[in-house]
Amino acid sequence: MQWFYAVGSERLGPISSEQLSNLVADGTVTSATLVWREGFANWQAWGEIASSNPLPAPQIGAVPVAASSVDDSTESGPELDWSIDEFEDRLRQNGFATSVGGCLARAWENYKSFFGLALGAVLVAYLLTMVAGFLPLVGLFSGILVTPHMNAGMAWIFLKRARGEDVEFGDVFAGFSRCYGKLALMGLIQFIVMFALVMIFLIPLFGMGISLDGLESGSPPEIPPEAAMGIGLLFSFVFVVVLFLVIRFFVSHLVAIDRPDSAIDAFKLSWRISKGRFLTILGLALILLLLNIAGTLALLIGAIFTLPMVAAVVAQFYHDACESASGRPPE
Repeated sequence: MQWFYAVGSERLGPISSEQLSNLVADGTVTSATLVWREGFANWQAWGEIASSNPLPAPQIGAVPVAASSVDDSTESGPELDWSIDEFEDRLRQNGFATSVGGCLARAWENYKSFFGLALGAVLVAYLLTMVAGFLPLVGLFSGILVTPHMNAGMAWIFLKRARGEDVEFGDVFAGFSRCYGKLALMGLIQFIVMFALVMIFLIPLFGMGISLDGLESGSPPEIPPEAAMGIGLLFSFVFVVVLFLVIRFFVSHLVAIDRPDSAIDAFKLSWRISKGRFLTILGLALILLLLNIAGTLALLIGAIFTLPMVAAVVAQFYHDACESASGRPPE
């Protein structure tokens, strides 16, 4: 059996079980060291899987392991210099191996592998996003200036962990340092699209003389049955369009922080990755919604633990796409 292990951001191997045993014995591989072998969904800390993966006794006086770095083209994450067309072609040729259950299971294992750090970083990110939304002036534009960057950062820490890279608390703020302008532009584009969709719904209301003042005063306006039906259909249309866009751009922020492409290309690649996976993403979204509702009902305490799963699933879905495109299907 061949093993790989991580030292910092570098992944080393392959090594045999005997060599891994020697590395454990001399302290090179500790309980916190991330390791991987065929059959693992993601890289995991050695301390968490050591009991279920017994090793032979270490060899006294064995020659130190001269492990080489893993070739990025065969064992690491996606080739970041692929164009989005090349990425799509590879994904089409190799197939996209993921499913609702498999993606959730891998995301959960990834989350558990650094539970404390992940939970703390995500909660701080959500808290800062909420605070930014209430700040004078900044709050009006937090959906452009802050939210995209925090969303990208939350998914980024899970992606790094899935790839066997070291994760630090500060990585949750990587959206501000790696690609601030790109993510801000994406936030602006999303704001414009959402504003246009809201106006599609509101303009007919105003055209029918229906004012929102009545709603604010607590007395709903009188609406003819025909108009009410039209409003219901219009609302349904806007809702479906929003849901469709959310699903097709499911990983756009993570693509932006991971790859050097432009904001538009980040949207394009997310669109192509999600092609043919609409129901899979919808299933993931529904399960995440139910998990967070259940967590909220549990005196809000449960939500603290379920919220990070959103970022974990976004990262896992993208990671599954990258692995599939690289010819290493996760399932």
